[in-house]
Amino acid sequence: MSFLTQEEIEKRIDADHLIELPEHSHGPDTRRDNLNQASYDLCLGKEIYMVGDAAPKVLTNNAPYASLAPGQFAILTTHEIISMPSDLLAFISLKSTFKFQGLVNISGFHVDPTFRGKLRFGVQNVGPSDIRLKYGEPTFTIFFATLSTGGIGAAREKSSKTHFRPTPNGIRLQDVQLLGGGSLSLASLHKEVERLSTLVKIYGGLAIAALAALLIDLLQRLH
Repeated sequence: MSFLTQEEIEKRIDADHLIELPEHSHGPDTRRDNLNQASYDLCLGKEIYMVGDAAPKVLTNNAPYASLAPGQFAILTTHEIISMPSDLLAFISLKSTFKFQGLVNISGFHVDPTFRGKLRFGVQNVGPSDIRLKYGEPTFTIFFATLSTGGIGAAREKSSKTHFRPTPNGIRLQDVQLLGGGSLSLASLHKEVERLSTLVKIYGGLAIAALAALLIDLLQRLH
């Protein structure tokens, strides 16, 4: 197994449509800008699901930001569509910028041959602060590795006969059902603790005042 270089990834983009932009994408083709020496940076897609929400939401150019509180779970999607030939296997990861903030991938770490579609990532913020994400910004990194020992010509011939497995784009109903329910983020727990603390202070003060009044009344009765 050997990993594709920047030049090889670019050739596969042209010859095999390895990485495609959605049809609704506007502006210049940014795929070359996201190429690295042996990897490619995938951008955050428009569809995102935050645990605790009733349904996934759609990010737009006018409202491109999403924020994950400490402890928050979410499902993210990629902007690009991946078309895996039968002779390639891919490995995926979050970019270091987000790893250092405490964002971790809790879903799969590879993409099978013949997969076609947008990638979905299950993530959690295990850091101490909110993590902000932006639609269309590089967020994930993907590496491609060859499964055959043949030359480039053999790989081209093999990949041209690839039968892609039908895979849904975006977030599925079962994804939401698996992670659905109330959010148990650290931020929400902190707010609940603060609320209970306030209630204790209020009712605790009233209880102390009532107890003091009873003691005074009792002392007066004894005298």
